[in-house]
Amino acid sequence: MKKNRDDLPLILGLFSVLFIGIYVVDGGQLWIKMSELVFAPLSALPLALGLTGLVLLWYVVELWKDSQAAHEELNDALAKMQNEVEERRLAEEHAHILTATKNEIIESELQRTKRLEQIRSMGDFLAGASSLKELRQIAVRSLNTILPEYTVGVLFADREFKRWKLIGAWGEHKESVHTEIDIESCWVLRQGQAYKDCSSTQMMMCDQANLTTIKSVACYPIFCRDMQFGVLHIRSDKPQEPLLSTDDEKLIIGVCNTLGLHFYNAQLRAELSMASNRDALTGLLNRRGLGNTLKREIRSAVAQKYEVAVAMIDIDHFKQYNDTYGHPEGDKALRFVAEVLTENTRARDVVVRYGGEEFMLILPNTTKAEAESKLNTLIKTVESESKNSPQCQRAITLSVGVACAPRDQRSEEALVRLADVALYSAKKLGRNRVVAHKSEPQDKIIRSSART
Repeated sequence: MKKNRDDLPLILGLFSVLFIGIYVVDGGQLWIKMSELVFAPLSALPLALGLTGLVLLWYVVELWKDSQAAHEELNDALAKMQNEVEERRLAEEHAHILTATKNEIIESELQRTKRLEQIRSMGDFLAGASSLKELRQIAVRSLNTILPEYTVGVLFADREFKRWKLIGAWGEHKESVHTEIDIESCWVLRQGQAYKDCSSTQMMMCDQANLTTIKSVACYPIFCRDMQFGVLHIRSDKPQEPLLSTDDEKLIIGVCNTLGLHFYNAQLRAELSMASNRDALTGLLNRRGLGNTLKREIRSAVAQKYEVAVAMIDIDHFKQYNDTYGHPEGDKALRFVAEVLTENTRARDVVVRYGGEEFMLILPNTTKAEAESKLNTLIKTVESESKNSPQCQRAITLSVGVACAPRDQRSEEALVRLADVALYSAKKLGRNRVVAHKSEPQDKIIRSSART
């Protein structure tokens, strides 16, 4: 409809030209002939009408031009407006994308900050751990909070049985993680590096992989300076490649390095502690290593109503042995006695090098009579084996004093003192014998306590 209106001036102009032309050609000629006869003064009228028609035509053409110009201006304005609208729409979309990206970055940074805080907190707890057992417990709890979205198994070494034992597991497929694997079968520890992005088509034969249900596996070693402590095992039921994002992988490597460092330090502390608590010559506990062992055994004996025997043992004429054969031979004799004592006692018995040529035996759940019998057998074994041992230059005999708790005393210091007194009695009686402390009658103890 709008287009028809725009063409109206042109139609009117053409109609005017047609009308004027017909008038000039036909009517004009007839009119001129009549006017020549009747109205001679009007002979100039057709010329005037022709000029008027031309003026009208020019005016109509100008109107049409103005209309076209206005139409073009309107189209330009509409196009400009559409461009502005499109630019605004694109700007809004761009702003929305920027906002979404910014929010993602903020969320990612918040998540990263949270995880770094969790790692820092884990480090604080690890630094305060007093044993390898505590370190393992802290590691499992911390990793569970740091990596909750994955199926994870944490395995640590049980060197006694040469196995990796599962300490903790979480996630959707935690049941698929093996409870233990053979140390020698672990590719990660054999190669000393992480084994990641392992799909079912890539994974080498691994006892832990269990690829019947699991499609992707990644393993990261927990180690420091060639000392291996454990494995962080991550799995998924989807063949994801990679299994972990770049940020998560960096995080896990950082966590494993942190754990490895703390385990390494704990191992060094344990070795130093063991070295300081062990006699360098015989490998037995020393007096420092004895610590609260005797106190704990006395408490257990009182609580569970049994006896614990303490024996003080001395090598007879050891100074003379050293003076005669030299200190290197004396050291060999000390090692020999330590070996015989260790080999002829129970696993729960405690053998201590108390100092010099003196040893201590703690015999839990042993009466005084049982202790006397065992110790008499023991000193006979030492004397018999020393006669044929290349470590000994002559037969070695022992003097032994025994006391029991709680029968004789409940204080560890007093109990050791009583055993020492009994040992002195064995020396006075001729050595190479066992003497047990003679408990005072109960009524005498009561009278003595009343006087004090």
